[in-house]
Amino acid sequence: MNKGKTAILLSLLLLFGVVLIGELITRPVVMTSDDPRVVISFGRDLTTAQRQEVEAFFKDWQGSKEAQIITVSNEEEHRYLEGVVDKSLIGSKAISSAYCELLAKGQGIEVKTKNIEAITPFMYANALATAGIEDARVIAASPVKVSGTAALTGMIKAFEQAKGEPLQEKAKETAHEEVARISELGEKVGKGNAETIIYEVKREVVGKNITDPEEIRAIILRVSADLHIDLSAEDVDRLVQLMLDVQRLNLNINQLSNQLQNLHRDVSEVRSTGRMFWNLVQEWLQKIRSGLNGLSSIMSR
Repeated sequence: MNKGKTAILLSLLLLFGVVLIGELITRPVVMTSDDPRVVISFGRDLTTAQRQEVEAFFKDWQGSKEAQIITVSNEEEHRYLEGVVDKSLIGSKAISSAYCELLAKGQGIEVKTKNIEAITPFMYANALATAGIEDARVIAASPVKVSGTAALTGMIKAFEQAKGEPLQEKAKETAHEEVARISELGEKVGKGNAETIIYEVKREVVGKNITDPEEIRAIILRVSADLHIDLSAEDVDRLVQLMLDVQRLNLNINQLSNQLQNLHRDVSEVRSTGRMFWNLVQEWLQKIRSGLNGLSSIMSR
């Protein structure tokens, strides 16, 4: 091939490349099955006005992204929580709704809530990780104040729909049990303490692959004592059973930590805060005792 023909061929290839690049730049992006998807699960018993209110709240995160709409029923909520939590916490209507958006791999779990009273975002994230959920933005919302215990059902259902595949049934059951136990515990010792106990105990049990119930019991007692919390025998027994169920899921500690990176609890800070508060209480009590002793001394003169 002579130099003239070679030059013409190179020019044509260059022109073709420029046209191709221009086409790629201006061509609309076509969503594939690997692109992030949004699924919104509305409580089936929402009124039209309530649904519009929740929908408007979700719109802040949805933006212009298209969303698939599904519903969750009270019967579905009862399926996982019946006999695990007090019926009053499940109710007779499905009001709580959930927004789920798949994120890029490695992003972890993000959780936001609205009108959820008993369950914190970290509690949800911890339970969602137990269920097997990864790399997702999940939002639980209700038009009225609710405990939030039953909202987990819609969150999991929305993720399964967005992902296109079901999670392990046992993992979903254990996640619901976790939310139930942490909700009960939060009413007794405070939500912050409850989520810290569950998180730290689970991290140690999973990380060290502990299967002995008595070892798990010892961890629970040590963690609660470190927070100056005296758990009842019944609460300890329930937590032991929960951790045995969690252990059977064969969770990976590194994967668990990565999924909770956005809502990580600095346990050492929580412990430090707990000790500081306890020390202040002790100092305050000591001052009261000293004052009473001084008063008693004066009155005895």
